[in-house]
Amino acid sequence: MKSFPASVRPAGGLLRTRNFALLWTGQSTSAVGSAMTTVALPLVAVTTLQAGPAMVALLTAATWLPWLLIGLPVGVWVDRWPRRRTLLIADVASAAVLAAIPIAAWTDVLTMPVLLVAALLAGTAGVFANVAFNAFLPHLVGADDLMEGNAKLQTSASVALVAGPGLGGLLAQAAGPVSGILIDAGTFLVSAACLLGLRPDPEPRPAAGDRPGMLRQIADGIGFIMRGRLLQAMLIVAAVTNFAMLGITALRVVFLVHAEGTPPGTAGLVIGVGSLGAILGAALASRASRRFGSARTYLLANLAAAPFVLLLPLGGHGWRLTLFTAGSFIALAGATMSNVMTMTFRGSFVPAHLLGRVTAASRIFVFGTVPLGAATAGLLASTLGIRPAMWALAALYVIAPLPLLTTETRTLRDFPTQTPVP
Repeated sequence: MKSFPASVRPAGGLLRTRNFALLWTGQSTSAVGSAMTTVALPLVAVTTLQAGPAMVALLTAATWLPWLLIGLPVGVWVDRWPRRRTLLIADVASAAVLAAIPIAAWTDVLTMPVLLVAALLAGTAGVFANVAFNAFLPHLVGADDLMEGNAKLQTSASVALVAGPGLGGLLAQAAGPVSGILIDAGTFLVSAACLLGLRPDPEPRPAAGDRPGMLRQIADGIGFIMRGRLLQAMLIVAAVTNFAMLGITALRVVFLVHAEGTPPGTAGLVIGVGSLGAILGAALASRASRRFGSARTYLLANLAAAPFVLLLPLGGHGWRLTLFTAGSFIALAGATMSNVMTMTFRGSFVPAHLLGRVTAASRIFVFGTVPLGAATAGLLASTLGIRPAMWALAALYVIAPLPLLTTETRTLRDFPTQTPVP
């Protein structure tokens, strides 16, 4: 794909280029469908199968378990295989697995074990898709356009996370929860069709005889992270802030509704408005990077936005709901800008033949905090109370980025893009 200098790029930027427009359309469509399924899938378990809270939690865990089981080997396979083909297979597999759920429900063969297996298979396809996509994007758009590409994709993903759950809930109420899952299956087919329409340059692939064994290739990916102090620091910050924020997320509804007496509808509105900060952060990421530099933007997004998380436990009923909303809005704006900078740095710094393995290793480390953050939040709330638990997690979020001040990030304007010799 041709990369345009900023001064001569067509009006509308990357979205005026055929390849990226197709990729963005497919990914944005499937992102909305996946966000709808985050509501529809638990509703199927609860309303159709009368599942209890423990089984619903197990259903959520099943979608993340593949990262821990196969995440590292997937990084190796993605670096071996054509990445667009991997994305196509993952999209078709996701569509087939999700379409099987409403078919099973309509034919009265859907059970909780079947739903758990479907969630596990969909999560497995998602691991392949996530790693392959992050390795494919730098090849498709080129180094000069990678920041803009990540920002546009993060913007649409943020919109999906805000709008998707609401659409899923409305659709479930109007036509039943399995209808939302069927629509999600269709969005993966849209994504596959868009991938088929791409005309990228051939992907470079090492000769089969040059490949070391699986364990050696996994070690190469992890070793690249361990040798890079910047990558290490950014990974640790992402993992700790993700841990704290997911813990807060697990408690926010209970905090607002039960502890503070906020009506459920108002609580949903407050959370939704706060989530809009992610859209703003994604939209401003490229502009901030050009003006201040990618490293400075990353540092500012983490250090300046983090203290606003302290507004969340200060929130409450009445006018104090604005504190909770403002804290969520600014914290999510900063977190999204940080994500864009991190993905762009990794995509332009890591050698192409290692990108799948480095992405997989990073994702496992960060996504491994998903169940841990929620479990820790529940333990703290049970022993200390909901508000003290919120304070503890917010304090952890604030101090998590401070180690960045001990790295070269504090002296850089932009992150390095020249890949070292592996």
